[in-house]
Amino acid sequence: MGYLRLAAFVCASVLAASCTAASSPPSTAPEPVVPTTGDGGLTAPPPAPEQPTSTAVVTTSGDGEAPATTPAPDTDAATDPVRYVVVAEERARRLTVLDVSEPCVREPGACEVGPIVAVDLPAGPHNLAARGSVVFATHPHAGTVSRVDLADGSSSTVSVGTEPHDVKYSALDGVLFVADEDGSRLLTVDPTTLEVIDELDLPARPHDLAVAGDTVWVTMIGRDELAAVSNGAFVLHSTGGSPHDLIVDDEGLVWFSNWNADDLSVFDPLTGDTVTTAVGVSEPHHFALADDGTLWVSDNGGAAVVRVGEQPTAVEVGPTPHHLAVVDDLVVVAVSGTGRAVFVHAGIVSGHAELSTGLHGVAVVEVAEPLSS
Repeated sequence: MGYLRLAAFVCASVLAASCTAASSPPSTAPEPVVPTTGDGGLTAPPPAPEQPTSTAVVTTSGDGEAPATTPAPDTDAATDPVRYVVVAEERARRLTVLDVSEPCVREPGACEVGPIVAVDLPAGPHNLAARGSVVFATHPHAGTVSRVDLADGSSSTVSVGTEPHDVKYSALDGVLFVADEDGSRLLTVDPTTLEVIDELDLPARPHDLAVAGDTVWVTMIGRDELAAVSNGAFVLHSTGGSPHDLIVDDEGLVWFSNWNADDLSVFDPLTGDTVTTAVGVSEPHHFALADDGTLWVSDNGGAAVVRVGEQPTAVEVGPTPHHLAVVDDLVVVAVSGTGRAVFVHAGIVSGHAELSTGLHGVAVVEVAEPLSS
């Protein structure tokens, strides 16, 4: 979703209530703020000999059995990874894996898909990230992060910081970044051991993260700035808003929702401009970006997901939708109020999976061979 499409959406859409610009381009680039702790490296530095913020708590493997797999029908099929959607059932303290390749989920009607794998965890999973067959889950109230490998059935849970809220994987650096909300730090974490290998103090409590190349974008509670973290330092960019969740599109624009507001904002790192507009829903929250550049956002204060663009489309999915993910042309939404993972295809609800109330995070994993229930 490029800047030109944003401008058309803001100023021409019938749903837009206003078109405002906040913040002006800085005359010179802001000076990066170098942390006073850590070795300053956020690009996979070697592990420190001792790291008090990372202590093993518990290692589990569910029922002790790895998910069964079935051989791929032929050699060519085996070379293509199989994609599954993982949903965080926070109140039920488990991760649930859904197969969204069923033909009915892309057809009009009431397709219902059952879970194929469920993984119990020692605490409620909140936000999720994925790398291949591995899914990572934060447990903010427990101060831990879990790592579950769906290919071999292994799982582990480790203390990470004090209140890990969001987690993102950086393919460029080969590390996890974790927003330690209560600790006001951005943590760099080894994705295999979950050991904290670096930390960066921030001026406020970090909430959500987005990784784009060598930069980690961070929203902070109670601040109007976005923090851009790179090479062991951060630069603060004023937005005039109250950034909550965020995503970076394929042209480098940073989209963010605002706390307790009915609008969306877009920050352009090249100009320093922020454009804000209402989108016709009560409280946009979380984002997902499709391969074709289509941007979706959940209306956490209402009951819809919205396809953002020149002609925004709202699709009713049920009360209090949280995170969402896109698999090819299918949008999967974790609807907390109904306890359903809802499937949206071609602008309509095409099916669902009955789970439990209190759903939150969603991630997409890839495994070499199909999983079986």
